Amino acid sequence: MHHPLTTAGLALYTCIYSSEDKVGSLSPCPDASSSSTWSLAVDTTKPLQSIDGFGAAWTDATTYLFDSLDDELVDGLMLDLFTSSGIQLEFMRTTIGQSDLTPDGRWSFDENGGEPDPELAGWSLTEPGQRMLRYVKRMCAISPDVTLLGSIWSPPGWMKENNTLISKYIQAYVNYIVSYLNEYKSSGVEVTAITLQNEPLHSAPVSGEAWTMFMNASYAALLTNATYAAMAANKLGTEIWAYDHNTDKPAYPQHVLDSTEVSTVAWHCYASASGGFEALQDFARANFGVKQYMTECWLHDQSGEGFFDLPQFIMRLVQFGASGALAWTLAGSVDLDVSYPGGCRECTGIVQVDMKAGTFEKNHDWYTLGQFSKFVRKGARYVNVEGDHIYEDNTGVESAGFINPDGSVILIVMNKFSNTLEVTVNVDGVDVVQVLAARSLTTLVMGREGKVMKN
Repeated sequence: MHHPLTTAGLALYTCIYSSEDKVGSLSPCPDASSSSTWSLAVDTTKPLQSIDGFGAAWTDATTYLFDSLDDELVDGLMLDLFTSSGIQLEFMRTTIGQSDLTPDGRWSFDENGGEPDPELAGWSLTEPGQRMLRYVKRMCAISPDVTLLGSIWSPPGWMKENNTLISKYIQAYVNYIVSYLNEYKSSGVEVTAITLQNEPLHSAPVSGEAWTMFMNASYAALLTNATYAAMAANKLGTEIWAYDHNTDKPAYPQHVLDSTEVSTVAWHCYASASGGFEALQDFARANFGVKQYMTECWLHDQSGEGFFDLPQFIMRLVQFGASGALAWTLAGSVDLDVSYPGGCRECTGIVQVDMKAGTFEKNHDWYTLGQFSKFVRKGARYVNVEGDHIYEDNTGVESAGFINPDGSVILIVMNKFSNTLEVTVNVDGVDVVQVLAARSLTTLVMGREGKVMKN
């Protein structure tokens, strides 16, 4: 850790950047001179929402891909993912049962050959479920305080008709969910929260994909209340988060909050053009004390996704009130061959695995995600930053500020210009000047001289 700048007691302890022409590293920033061409002001006097972390999603595809690697490689990768020597992810999602990133066939914890099993006599984690649990346990052994969200894509097929839950199987489905939570708890894994249906408005009631189910807001409220009652009876402290879908339908989570004890909403990023991330700010104003997370935004590294896409969706969500953000997904295949039929074949991960070669590579999303997750600690508070501006040609500067529990101030800045930019950062009335590389993401870690800073 170096101290390139000190001004009136304010020290720039760490300056890390990655850029389009230097993807694959987190490098110390260039030293600044005495002048600047842009100004940013960090307001630490009015801290806003707390931050629980940033991360990605465990899927069947991820565990399948990791299993194709030598265990020694996976051990090193897990340390790189979940410790301070790497990118230290602290907020993770896991699929409960099958999703659209399931490469090895339809499954659930009680598929039962398609025949009804309302007593759940055939309930079992099954092989893919056991594989998922093994990796989640490895993660929790390394990072026991990780915030873990479990999301359900579909109940067993026999519980559905016209792609909706059959009413006579409501209690069976509740017991199915509780059995999953008890199995994880008995294995030493506490699931922080669950969502009862991933993207409940994704498909119409008549569609029949194995990995979706339609669930309207009234049904979601009913199932939420029944599940909370069963979890209480089983002494399970897992939370339920509402919705798990796009920001353009806020009436859905509003109904769930109004009808249940839920106080947290999970959003996806896919309606940013129609409804926008501003929906989080509006929702918070209408629901005092609500917590909000962005629980899915896809990565399409091999389909032309830009360098700034991941940091931009994280920044814009925390600017409007999110307490954490997740990328979809943790690992993808270089051959794009690990999705379920009809699922997201083009989805990639922050890690791309070559199963034939038994190797993996960390793509630019790994490094840009790490510039948030490595430096913004759980329990940090978001703070406003003045001076951002994005022009019509999509150049400009955008940033997000945080205060860590140790008092350090984190500023993450996108320079979307094709030239270097010298910026003055004002914190508590004290200026620090720093060079931002062209087309780059820069993380500044600032604190008072004499205070021991920890990454």
